Amino acid sequence: MPEEPQAVSERPEHPGGITVAAVTRACWILVLVLTATFHFIRGAPVDAWIFLAAGVVLALDALGWLRIPLESPTVRENSSRGLLIGTLIVALTLVLALSPLYGGVDTVLIVGGGVLLVPIIWVGPRGRERAIPPRRAIRRAAIAWSTVIVIGCAWEIVAFFLGHGAPAATTPFPALSDLLDPLIAWPPSRALLIALWLLGGYVLLRRGRQP
Repeated sequence: MPEEPQAVSERPEHPGGITVAAVTRACWILVLVLTATFHFIRGAPVDAWIFLAAGVVLALDALGWLRIPLESPTVRENSSRGLLIGTLIVALTLVLALSPLYGGVDTVLIVGGGVLLVPIIWVGPRGRERAIPPRRAIRRAAIAWSTVIVIGCAWEIVAFFLGHGAPAATTPFPALSDLLDPLIAWPPSRALLIALWLLGGYVLLRRGRQP
């Protein structure tokens, strides 16, 4: 029989009363702190402070010191909502694709949109206890996302050490951003990447808001 979703209160615990959620949250906080430390070492303080701030927010939430007094309604898809969201995605894609790269417009839209979406994705849907999917689904998602993250981090670390003062620094090894820059610099390919990014975010958000 397929596994049924479990409520948060039914999550299994490790010996000593430590929940799986607590262990997972602690691991993510550690990853963010280590990433911030790495960025401080490589001389990128802005990136470091971003990752460190994310780690602090997760730590405050884990301690119960962060509460957003909002309730997010569940998503009930209809034609008017779909048309509105599709129009917004197309408009944002065009604006971001045609605006100067790394300029003020794209910075304001991306940062502002992220800040506005944080309360929506942070709080639980209204009128029901938040449930988690079956363990197999969680395991598959964890393996998939962890693989992508580990490969990306390993690539960036190798690129850093091969290009900054290491004995093998003469070996050319581009960072991921260097590989993506030609695609991002060309407006048509940038528009395609932006559209895929926005659509993917909407699908994840819609999936999480469904009852």
